[in-house]
Amino acid sequence: CGNCRMDAAQLAQVEALCETLYTGVPTTSNGETITRNEAQQRLLSLQSSAEYIPQCQYILDNSKSQYARLVATNSLTELITIHWNNFTVPQRIDIRNYVLAYLANNGPHLQDFVTVSLIKLVCRITKLGWFDDPVHRELADDV
Repeated sequence: CGNCRMDAAQLAQVEALCETLYTGVPTTSNGETITRNEAQQRLLSLQSSAEYIPQCQYILDNSKSQYARLVATNSLTELITIHWNNFTVPQRIDIRNYVLAYLANNGPHLQDFVTVSLIKLVCRITKLGWFDDPVHRELADDV
């Protein structure tokens, strides 16, 4: 993955694509008009490789767009589900702790649809990791 780091300009592009995807209003990139279908296809690339997990986290950590946060969360859920067996137990716990901390720190400021998507991600991680480590079974205590 040659370009798995994201910067502010790329974040702005992702936010514009997300806006197009969820509102239907076309966006322009380099003089090219991008429709809802094209935006969806470009955003699906975030789900193409586990190497995009840091980009999804960057979007969550830096975007003010609720739509971009939703796309990042849905992409994380997909990537973690598909690539679960490629992660070590400590990596799985780190991902879980990141999502829980993100919810704790940002939950009150998020739209309900983003919060629900993040909760689904926590549930997926908990389900997949149930037998990996006792920490996954202590979710109620952590919340």
